[in-house]
Amino acid sequence: MISYEEAQKLITEHIAPLKTTKLPVWEAEGFVLAEDTYARIDVPSVSVSLKDGFAVRAKDVANASQETPVRLKLLGEIFAGGEKGLVLKPKTCIRITAGAPVPEGASAVLAEEFARADGDTVLAFADAPPGKNILPRGQDLTRGKPLLPKGTLLFPPEVGLLAGAGFGEVEVFAKPKVHILATGDEVVAPGQPLSEGKIYASNLVTLCSWCRHFGLATTYAVEKDEEGVIRAHMEKSLAETDVLITSGGAWKGPKDLVHRVLKALGWEEIFHYVRIGPGKAVSFGKLGKKIIFCLPGGPPSNQMAFLNLALPGILRLAGWQNGPFPWVFAKLTQSLSGQEDWTQFFLGKVFIEKDEMWFEPLPPKSRLSYLANAEALATLPEGKTSLEEGETIKIKLLKWPLNESRACGNKKSDDNV
Repeated sequence: MISYEEAQKLITEHIAPLKTTKLPVWEAEGFVLAEDTYARIDVPSVSVSLKDGFAVRAKDVANASQETPVRLKLLGEIFAGGEKGLVLKPKTCIRITAGAPVPEGASAVLAEEFARADGDTVLAFADAPPGKNILPRGQDLTRGKPLLPKGTLLFPPEVGLLAGAGFGEVEVFAKPKVHILATGDEVVAPGQPLSEGKIYASNLVTLCSWCRHFGLATTYAVEKDEEGVIRAHMEKSLAETDVLITSGGAWKGPKDLVHRVLKALGWEEIFHYVRIGPGKAVSFGKLGKKIIFCLPGGPPSNQMAFLNLALPGILRLAGWQNGPFPWVFAKLTQSLSGQEDWTQFFLGKVFIEKDEMWFEPLPPKSRLSYLANAEALATLPEGKTSLEEGETIKIKLLKWPLNESRACGNKKSDDNV
């Protein structure tokens, strides 16, 4: 067996991002930039007003006040998207709306709450220093200046920034196509009749849902424990996808055929078994350029191996540089203990009390409920045997925002599961 840190390092060394592709900015959210980007235009393209009001010459209203208003001649009006056209002269003003180009001759915009129109004149009741309520050309974005670097994961605001900076399309890393294969004579696809001794493929649904949660095109299937069937299925899926994930059949029993088939196909096994609990029977390898992760069948082992090793590796193909889940600091509600020569994972819930975040470990009484109720993941690293009650540790948030009933409660969970 290798350590968790060694497994992470091997995944990093053997997985590189896929080819790049150009996408319209409308479709780029959730992808990772494959190029350094620079603003293609000045934003705004001309100096514009930040408020509704009146474009003025600052020196004309320098002495304006409630007691001594200044009267200005109103020359006209200009709206957002309109042409400049009008030219400001001494002792005049032009009505202007937010976003409209500042007319020639104007040095400030007097907000409308400090002025009152009176026929073809305007009374100014306050001063407006040079530059007041004006956004100069290029102050938001300057043409040629750095925008977003390569490796940026695009959220809606970043995509909007690219669009505003003149991008109609952008170079991003392609997302991998993933296929998940669950094996086992006892496994039944959800929705099918369940005979005695069979189980539904909950692992398969969970894995598929996690992949789709991160925007990955994902297909799936259930196959019986027959070597020829598994081999044919693997050959077909590897020809059509970038990643193959197997669920079950990864241990040492007579019906655990996954590794036997992969060996026959000539895969390069990079590691098999990692000192993590749960999830030790996880394997990683390649067949040509295709990535393969073999996950154990027990639900906690399956999910821990996937979340901590397989998923970060798959997302590296899509250009991700960091893991899929945010790290936060939280205090432990109770101590955690484990073996010194293993990395151990603990699922739990989080709550906020007196402006502090707390991590509450869940007792694994029911494997499926244990996984479903988890909101965060704590890690006891190899080399340590315990984490103490009240100790501040780093945890991964698996779910955020929290379920509404929990998020509004701000207190410990009453769950006994």
